Amino acid sequence: MKRTALLLLVTVLAVAGCGKKQPASAEIPAAEATPDMSQYMPNLEIGQPVPALEAPDIAGNPVSLADFRGKYVLLDFWATWCRDCRADMPAMKSLYDTYGPKGLEFLGVSFDTDLQSLLDYGLENEIPWLVVCNQVAWKENPVSAAFDIHWIPTLMLLDPEGRLLEVCFTADEMKKALETRALKFD
Repeated sequence: MKRTALLLLVTVLAVAGCGKKQPASAEIPAAEATPDMSQYMPNLEIGQPVPALEAPDIAGNPVSLADFRGKYVLLDFWATWCRDCRADMPAMKSLYDTYGPKGLEFLGVSFDTDLQSLLDYGLENEIPWLVVCNQVAWKENPVSAAFDIHWIPTLMLLDPEGRLLEVCFTADEMKKALETRALKFD
């Protein structure tokens, strides 16, 4: 009986977040808990070009990250089944409303395997930016492997040459990063 309860608890904890492992903050009181997200940081160098990315958009049309050369791009790695991604969506839309009209390009990279769920979520939430999805599960996805994604959402800001400028885990963190930079998006 104790073993079954323990296995159930471990299973619940394992699926609670969208990362591959949970920060060890259970022994810290909630008011003081600040998870160390550095363990989920992609192993990509700031200032270096990011890997190539090619995937179909939700209509099946091919999209390449190379198509965005010459523009600043915000990549949003996410999935509709991810609780943290859903919670961050209002802040992402606010970020888009602020920076999209200024010329910052947004590209959502979904790790959904069910295209209909992605379509329904996009329509229901009125996601205005381009979303690509190759319908391959996150942990098996070549895009995830190439970008070394260990947590979703993960946001990456790219310069017009496709070099990595910032990596964040929330839209609010990205907003702060954008506010500290004097970028000209047009």
